[in-house]
Amino acid sequence: MVANKVFMLPAILPLFPLPQVVLFPRTFLPLHVFEPRYQELTVEVLNSHHHLVLTLMREAPDPGSLGEAAPVFQTGCMAEVVRAEPLTAGRWNLLVQGKDAVQIVQEVPGKAFRQAQIDILPFDSSLLWSGPHRRRLMDSLHAYAASEGIESQLKELLDLPLEDMDRLNTLAMALDFEPTERQFLLESRDLPTLADRMLQLLEFAMGGRAIPGL
Repeated sequence: MVANKVFMLPAILPLFPLPQVVLFPRTFLPLHVFEPRYQELTVEVLNSHHHLVLTLMREAPDPGSLGEAAPVFQTGCMAEVVRAEPLTAGRWNLLVQGKDAVQIVQEVPGKAFRQAQIDILPFDSSLLWSGPHRRRLMDSLHAYAASEGIESQLKELLDLPLEDMDRLNTLAMALDFEPTERQFLLESRDLPTLADRMLQLLEFAMGGRAIPGL
């Protein structure tokens, strides 16, 4: 386990680009670290502030490359390492928890791994979307779950005692969206926008089929 310590976060944080994964605030993600430069990143993070930035690559890395220079989306998610398990040959199993969406201002050279200056992006969770809009989203979720055969899994997620933002972020991680679609959700800056974008993706996944009664 990672010890609970309090650190002042620096202005520059390590950058962990991923080809297919988008992390959301207050959700969890396991990571397996095996490449030497990311082993170095892990050791530095664990010996200091425990934070890094996960960001989605804009395109798959070249064969034989681990994305050392792959272009990335400028909106990522700052994450905290909440569990670290050392393995053989310097490898690690990590569990990270998303904290805040961030804007990558610029990448900063000087280390074996990538690092970036970031700004935290505010998210307005106080704005609520209307009742009819909420019902339409819930109906779309249930229709999508029925079409995918995941009704029981959806019920478990919806029964979790979560705030609206956390519930939508958890759904964004759990549902079978494409990485760029998840990126579209991560870039939402308030609750109505996040809900509306999820509704768009669900309706697109359903092939534009109308939901009965709407």
